[in-house]
Amino acid sequence: MRRRRGPRSAYDRVVVVGAGRAGVAAAEELRRAGFRGEVRVLGDEPSAPYDRPACSKGLLTGHRRPSDVRMPVLDGAEIDWHLGRRAVHLDPDARIVTTDTGERFGYDGLVIATGARTALPRDWPVGEPGLHTLRTLADAWALRGALRDAQRVVVIGAGLTGCEVASAVRTLARDCVLVDSSPYVLGRAVGETVGRLVTREVARDGVQLRLGRRVTGLNRRRRGWLVELDDGDELLADLVVTTTGERPDVDWLDGTGIDISDGVRCDESLRVLGVEGVVAAGTVARWPNLRYSARPRRCAQWIAALQQGRAAAHTLLAGDREVPPVTVVPRFWSDQYGLRIQVCGELPEHAEVMVTELRPGRRDVARAGVLVGYHDDGRLVGLVAVNAPHAFTSITRSMLATTTVTVPAPAAAPVTATAAVPAAAPAARRLAEAS
Repeated sequence: MRRRRGPRSAYDRVVVVGAGRAGVAAAEELRRAGFRGEVRVLGDEPSAPYDRPACSKGLLTGHRRPSDVRMPVLDGAEIDWHLGRRAVHLDPDARIVTTDTGERFGYDGLVIATGARTALPRDWPVGEPGLHTLRTLADAWALRGALRDAQRVVVIGAGLTGCEVASAVRTLARDCVLVDSSPYVLGRAVGETVGRLVTREVARDGVQLRLGRRVTGLNRRRRGWLVELDDGDELLADLVVTTTGERPDVDWLDGTGIDISDGVRCDESLRVLGVEGVVAAGTVARWPNLRYSARPRRCAQWIAALQQGRAAAHTLLAGDREVPPVTVVPRFWSDQYGLRIQVCGELPEHAEVMVTELRPGRRDVARAGVLVGYHDDGRLVGLVAVNAPHAFTSITRSMLATTTVTVPAPAAAPVTATAAVPAAAPAARRLAEAS
């Protein structure tokens, strides 16, 4: 018999629950690390793994088809795919995952990467024709078909997904109304400064904005929908798309003893607290990202999910051995209304904000190019760029090269240690002077 190669591991069978970006990354990384045991991936959708951010982009406008957004998987990885199976129960003592098909999957090591699910008010008529959510590939394709005959669309929620949907609707020459309780769009994603600048461009594109308003009623009519707002205004629409929020997909972990109060509670290396042989990654994981804070939080971004999935695989294979903390830098981008929006790092409310206009004097600041840096104690911790891709890339290289770890002190406030590399703040100032 040939001896197995690769790292010594106590595991022969690893089950990955979740076939999104984090789950696939974890399965691939197990093979890259030399793990030769069984790797089984359970996915609740019947389709092959795909690029979820594409659901609110090219799929809606018809520029891309479902086959165009499939996620490439490592060649020769020898992964056993079990798609169309939703995990409904975990027995951590027996180490068994049960699915809605009644199948039981035993494991030695487990990766939880179930992501999040759409969260809607209980009194909304979910399932009625013309009311759409946008979470899965099937959701996106159904909405694409419905948009063909629609003339007026109401989008509830002006976050990243909601604004991308509204942009796609306008690209198709449909009337669009965007509703959100915030006074500006993209507030959580890009901060107030850029949010207000982008709001002007959204309105200039022809989207009818109902900002600072909440939906109080959603009623199906003989033809279309009636959306009632808290100021008494009523909106008529052929279609309603809600992108109001999501919650971690953790119901199947109820009763396991795992802290699932806001996702799956993990340590700094993504080990799930309270159980053995289990790690978590992606949107569902709540862990202390010591690059920024010792407070456990979730990060719902594609690049972070990729990095967490890979890191979780190494943590799992390490067993009880000490591994480095997982310190990812949140990053994402979006193209909408002719704007290239890019974000790197965190955007704390208490940070000092520095705005750099690439073409000072232009009234359309966002379209002309702008950089907004967020500084905390003199350190650049977040950067938002609009139509400034080259400057964004240059500065983020410095941000990514800066290694920062926040170590929880036993009695007082956290102590921050930063590697001796050039800080990104001077780069932002040089850019401001050059422009």
